[in-house]
Amino acid sequence: MCRLMRMRQFRTGKIPTDILIRTVLQYTGRKDRSVILGSSIGEDAALISFGSKVLVFTTDPVTGTASDIGWLSVHINANDVACRGARPRWFLCDLLLPELSDARTVKAIMKRVDAASKELGVAVVGGHTEVTPGLKRPIVVGYMVGVVDKEKFVTSSGARPNQDLILTKSAGIEGTALLAMDFSRISEVDEKLLARAKSMRHSISIVEDAMIAIRVGGVHAMHDPTEGGVLQGIWEIAEASKVGFTVHESKIAIRAETKVICALHHVDPLRLMSSGCLLIAADNRKSNHIVHRLAQRGIEARIIGRFTDRNKGRRLVRLDGSTKEIRASERDELYRVIETQAS
Repeated sequence: MCRLMRMRQFRTGKIPTDILIRTVLQYTGRKDRSVILGSSIGEDAALISFGSKVLVFTTDPVTGTASDIGWLSVHINANDVACRGARPRWFLCDLLLPELSDARTVKAIMKRVDAASKELGVAVVGGHTEVTPGLKRPIVVGYMVGVVDKEKFVTSSGARPNQDLILTKSAGIEGTALLAMDFSRISEVDEKLLARAKSMRHSISIVEDAMIAIRVGGVHAMHDPTEGGVLQGIWEIAEASKVGFTVHESKIAIRAETKVICALHHVDPLRLMSSGCLLIAADNRKSNHIVHRLAQRGIEARIIGRFTDRNKGRRLVRLDGSTKEIRASERDELYRVIETQAS
């Protein structure tokens, strides 16, 4: 087994779950009683006890695009903190630059970091910059810290059978915007539709979505589906919570722009990077109220399924009524497009 593990080579995207468990998650340093939650599958932010408060830590790079990476870095990291029920407060970033970069590149990226941080009320408190050998384009690795009352934090592992599954906004938001900005064949897409697809990046924050849901109550788990799309995000909640689910494809919102861009690139929108939508496991007595309150704030939300006992499987009910068992995604559709465009 060890020999096979060494020989297995990774494709672009996340390290496969089974290898992540064996090669990363077992190495956690010394035991620390202040750690409420550390690294595990489906959990994107750590929880650290700090008196009457809990500090929330997360980190994420922006690697799937060269467009507006400073702004994206702040928002995707803020999303992971918000999924813990916490307000994002402090941001750090590592800026890795290709050789022959200049000051204009650094300034352009950091101005967008500053703009996104001001939008969210976040302070930029540190980081690192360097010119890195072998890079073809800049990479930003972000780190966000938030704070929440000790009795109010949320994890991805709190879903239980008979809880409703809510999805805010629509599938494939981030991936649609990135494909439109970086990879679409302009002549094959209506200019107005392409402009709308690019503008979807402005919907990438789920901080307000999460804060509204928390204020309503009845929230047991939240998760921000990123790589692998909505289906991977749902699977990750289920895996962390040790439950099953039944989700209805007909209830998952997919914008017209996403459908067109995905058809152009032969991409499954349910497996496309989906920062910008939020998955919520909610008490079925509160779920409709959460959806209503989100709608009052102009945020579309739908109940798309329900969590079940693990032995009932993890099922997607397709548009034609057939069912499909959902397993962990090996990679996001965006990376497949990147490789196709590069070849």
